[in-house]
Amino acid sequence: MEKIFETLVDENLYKEWAPLLDWLFDDDKFVGWTSGYVGSLSKKIKRLEGIGKKNYIYEKYTNISFPKEHSRETMKVIMVKGSGESKDLIRHIRNGIAHGRYNLFRKEGKLYIELLDYSNNQTAYICIPLSYIKSIHILFIEIEKSRKNDRNKKKPSYKSAA
Repeated sequence: MEKIFETLVDENLYKEWAPLLDWLFDDDKFVGWTSGYVGSLSKKIKRLEGIGKKNYIYEKYTNISFPKEHSRETMKVIMVKGSGESKDLIRHIRNGIAHGRYNLFRKEGKLYIELLDYSNNQTAYICIPLSYIKSIHILFIEIEKSRKNDRNKKKPSYKSAA
């Protein structure tokens, strides 16, 4: 995992990424989220530039063919269906970084991260600009604020009897 910290320091991104990594490794980030909020995040992530049907696959294991490690595709997200698209994507990114199964490289002037995740078999291959993790975090925060506002609106207001 030290590669990511070295790169963030070398690129002068560490201060910006420290809170992002805290969020990424927080196992409770989706507590209180319904499937509607998770689905909303998934839709927003798929609208990020470069992510589309051609290079974004979320299917059963039997329907997936993973590229070889170090294929360094410009953009590719391939994941086995699990507990929800955006939850799975964030979990795979976290696992790839935590277990050191990632490569950082530059392509067309952008810093990319290529990640692999495994359980018994490979469950994900992700190759995205490193900045997309920050974009996903921003989308998550927007939905989390909306979720908290919705929850506060639903609380009954009690007026004291005077």
